Amino acid sequence: MMDAIKGEQRMLRAEEIGHIIRELREQKGLTQEELSGFATLDRTHYSKIERGLRSPTIDTIFKISFALDMKPHELIQVIEERVAFDFQEESGR
Repeated sequence: MMDAIKGEQRMLRAEEIGHIIRELREQKGLTQEELSGFATLDRTHYSKIERGLRSPTIDTIFKISFALDMKPHELIQVIEERVAFDFQEESGR
């Protein structure tokens, strides 16, 4: 799980995840306050997720997905499709 060129572990960037979640919220016509209320999350915490200052936990992903009227795996799938990442090890698995 190391980047062969830089020797660094590759990670999902919180900014990219937050951007995707913000786009989905806006597509539903919801404000941050509305979505955070539906998701039972503090609005400032939710805002930090959208801005990429916090990475959502799996529990938070579930709450956000339900607030977006999605199944959790659907939200994960959207993130997977839109975020460039490579978790394959150098062995080629």
